[in-house]
Amino acid sequence: MENSVKENIQAVHHMGFIVKDLDRSIDFYVNKLGMELKMRWIETAEQCDVGMGVPGSSLELAQMVGYGVMLEVARFIDVPGIDTPLSPRQTGVGHISFTVKDLVPLIGQLEKQGVRMASERMIVPELKITWVHALDPDGVRVELMQFFDRCEDVK
Repeated sequence: MENSVKENIQAVHHMGFIVKDLDRSIDFYVNKLGMELKMRWIETAEQCDVGMGVPGSSLELAQMVGYGVMLEVARFIDVPGIDTPLSPRQTGVGHISFTVKDLVPLIGQLEKQGVRMASERMIVPELKITWVHALDPDGVRVELMQFFDRCEDVK
């Protein structure tokens, strides 16, 4: 008897992004956001062709873990990736989101480290939340969200 899709899928394993410079991305997620580098490897052109449906290029990849997620970043080796700035309105553009304890000082700490903010801090008392979007080195949006217990605590 076959399992249903819902019975078969167990968990989200990782999320991934294509990047221009693997070392720069590792530096951002490990040294600025505090994730841990789990592993780094190369996938051959044959593996990319068969396993991803992307012929003619090999990939250099890194996996980082932290905060209950695994993030995979990959750089095309033989054929350069397409380096076009991503519009936040572009279909298929994703982001990664982290909950934080104290957003305002965190924004200051990240800006001192050269992290660019993509938005102003949004404050929504009725939802008991404040957030901001930062940018990783390749323009991937990194959402930082702080939740509050009471509407009146949101500031």
